[in-house]
Amino acid sequence: MSYGRTNPMPGGRRERRQRRGARNRILAQVGIAVAVGSFAVGSIAAAAVPALDAGQSLATSADIAALPEIATGSADAGVVTTETAEESLEPGSVKKDDPNLEKGTTKVVTEGAAGSQVVTYDVTYVGGVEVSRVETLTVTVEPATDEVIAVGTRTAPAVPAVSTVSPGTARAIGQQMAADMYGWTGDQWSCLSALWQRESGWNPNAHNSSSGAHGIPQALPGSKMATAGADWATNAATQIKWGLGYIKGRYGTPCNAWNHSETKGWY
Repeated sequence: MSYGRTNPMPGGRRERRQRRGARNRILAQVGIAVAVGSFAVGSIAAAAVPALDAGQSLATSADIAALPEIATGSADAGVVTTETAEESLEPGSVKKDDPNLEKGTTKVVTEGAAGSQVVTYDVTYVGGVEVSRVETLTVTVEPATDEVIAVGTRTAPAVPAVSTVSPGTARAIGQQMAADMYGWTGDQWSCLSALWQRESGWNPNAHNSSSGAHGIPQALPGSKMATAGADWATNAATQIKWGLGYIKGRYGTPCNAWNHSETKGWY
């Protein structure tokens, strides 16, 4: 029988070499850091062994034969568990322009409400310590309700410059212009006089802050009268000129406009 096939003598050099080789193999297969403890000869601090890439062998200057037996039990292995948690969904906030609110003001239209979701994670523990957490599934149980805030955009109509023409003077101008432009005298003049007395009191400065209607004929908006002249805001004659043309084009005569105003409350 050859020497290579005989059993090694207990405590002999062959047995020590075989044990040294087995320990080398164990160290090469360890995928995570392990502590190297208590050398048999001397006293040194624990040495960290780095994790090895596939196919990489471990090299150390320590005498492997002097290392104690290395336990490769489950305590050093990574454990992956599936964990599920219910989490809150915080509501957002949405702003919407509202022309019915004054500019610079806000109003909460819809109160926000939190929602909820169920999230599943794959969690990895090493030695009882969490080392990674990966989200794998999310299910919305109750969606969050966004808060809706109305933002005011309405601006008060600008108040035009003030005319110095009195209502009496404006009425006299209107009577003359109605006769000259369309021949409206007698009953037609009476209808026109009553119509604009109701609308503005023949005041060139009459202004409706709610609607923006302006002037003797209460044009809405007042800027419509710019077709009769750039001074529409203060010039009584310009306002009357536009108003007479409006009545002629829409109703034909002042009495037709008056009858419509009597029935509908506007002309």
